[in-house]
Amino acid sequence: MSVLEATNISKVYGSKRGIEQKAIDHISLSIEKGEFVGVMGPSGSGKTTLLNVLSTIDRLSAGSLMINGTEITKLSKDKLAKFRRREMGFIFQDFNLLDTLTIGENIMLPLTLDGWKVNEMEAKLAQVSKQLGIDTILPNRSFEVSGGQMQRAAIARAIIHEPAIIFADEPTGNLDSKSSKQVMEALATLNNQKEATTLMVTHDPFAASFCERILFIKDGKIFNQLDKGDNRQTFFQDILNVQSMLGGDTDDFQTVRV
Repeated sequence: MSVLEATNISKVYGSKRGIEQKAIDHISLSIEKGEFVGVMGPSGSGKTTLLNVLSTIDRLSAGSLMINGTEITKLSKDKLAKFRRREMGFIFQDFNLLDTLTIGENIMLPLTLDGWKVNEMEAKLAQVSKQLGIDTILPNRSFEVSGGQMQRAAIARAIIHEPAIIFADEPTGNLDSKSSKQVMEALATLNNQKEATTLMVTHDPFAASFCERILFIKDGKIFNQLDKGDNRQTFFQDILNVQSMLGGDTDDFQTVRV
């Protein structure tokens, strides 16, 4: 069953000279339940725009988008906000945790906004925080914990309401290699054990090697696709090979670590 089905989608931006810039150019893709899909490409390729339109942060210019059986383009602004809150989870590069709340309160935020009972929220919090190895830091504030712990808290917040799909935008971008490994292992474990459907944009081949499938974007179109197979090391090398074929600035690719 497809959790996400995008058909012939485009995103066009205007420019000061009146020339339209196609950031996404007639892309079609589907993501099945339980898939862990990565999106890669050089700077300016359209990968972040693709994530933004699929996650409804940006409106499509053309095409149709179905998520969990709902046609997104037909929802009103209010219904879209409600749908996003209930059916989607978000993980960002800069964590987006609120300093005024404890780690536990940050994680429970989606449930608080949805009016859950306190005892139900606390039971759910205990479950996801233990799963991600952050149950000991729940009373702390975000500035009292490490970057890796903050990102695992952000993952917990993204999954606590059991969304249909999780969108991750460069989740390891602000982390050292040890924390990156912990965060990616946490995402991969959630995907394996809970069938957490995940779409992740990354420029880091190490992070990408945890995905089951990678879509490479160039000039707003899907340029190539790789499937993991049985060997992560081989998959990692395949990712590097496609990246070198795609070209791009050296800034696009983080230090290689396996």
